[in-house]
Amino acid sequence: MENTYSRDPVFIINDLETLKVLSDPLRIQILEILAQKPQTVNQIAEGLGLASSRLYYHIKMLESHNLIKVVETRLVNNMLERDYWLTAEEIEIDKDLLTFSSDEGQENIVQVVRSYWEATLEDVMRTLQARQSHIASDQSADPQEMVMLKLQSRLSAKSYKVFIDKFNTLMEEFSQGYEGLKEGDELQEYHFACLIYPSYS
Repeated sequence: MENTYSRDPVFIINDLETLKVLSDPLRIQILEILAQKPQTVNQIAEGLGLASSRLYYHIKMLESHNLIKVVETRLVNNMLERDYWLTAEEIEIDKDLLTFSSDEGQENIVQVVRSYWEATLEDVMRTLQARQSHIASDQSADPQEMVMLKLQSRLSAKSYKVFIDKFNTLMEEFSQGYEGLKEGDELQEYHFACLIYPSYS
């Protein structure tokens, strides 16, 4: 068994079978949870608010297509417990699988986009339910702001690129954590979902 926490920088999906495995909202949520740190099936299930029995098939599919791997095993109450982690820091899809020039390519795009947003919707609803319970049990709790926007703007190609560069820098800061954090600060996990694209309609 590989007992290491090293990962590849990038895993590129270049076959349809692996893309189909990824095109499932629950599996996307599993990958999002494992992006944080190695976790057991029970820990993943707790994070999703699901029974662990619902995850074993999906975990097997992700592992068999090299999207996740076992990084540690141990005996707990005479049962083998496994820690899973992403095989790479980033997952990318080969652009040849997402071409609009074929019916198959268009269907792949539909599957990927639909799965991504369905997974995001499930995460939002789960968060809102947990947020409501938290506020109900603690009247002094700060509900914090949730932002949902849909905007449009007219930009030149040059100004759009400038904006995207700034946006990527901001997202890098968001993903790495705010540099002004101090030791002992209470941390809250935040999720960010976004789609920016040029419209030709």
